[in-house]
Amino acid sequence: MTKPTVVVTGKDEVIAGLDAIARAAADLTEPHRRIISRLVPEVAQRTPRRTGALAVSWSGGVAAGEATISSPLRYAPPVEFGTARMAGAHMVGDTLASSSDEIVKEYEDHLAEAGKRAGFGVSR
Repeated sequence: MTKPTVVVTGKDEVIAGLDAIARAAADLTEPHRRIISRLVPEVAQRTPRRTGALAVSWSGGVAAGEATISSPLRYAPPVEFGTARMAGAHMVGDTLASSSDEIVKEYEDHLAEAGKRAGFGVSR
């Protein structure tokens, strides 16, 4: 009695495709950029104003592995988080919370597109 033989083909293509998706996941610069460009104006809009300096000081930073929203003004953290004498305005936190579905979708779309470019049938 002969033993059945199983031949697996396409293994190298699958590995190459998964490597391409891993590279796309490692460099999220483009989705970071798109997200930050939408969030920074919303943070500025939510920022309380006395002089308007804090509202116009917000900026976004983008690198392969991270995106940041920051202000160089030393009073930005107390306005965001509050102090013992003042409630926080939570303009960054509230913006992130209200945009969470949009943020997740941006990353999902980026990875789905990487999957399509790698030759995988991607459905959502």
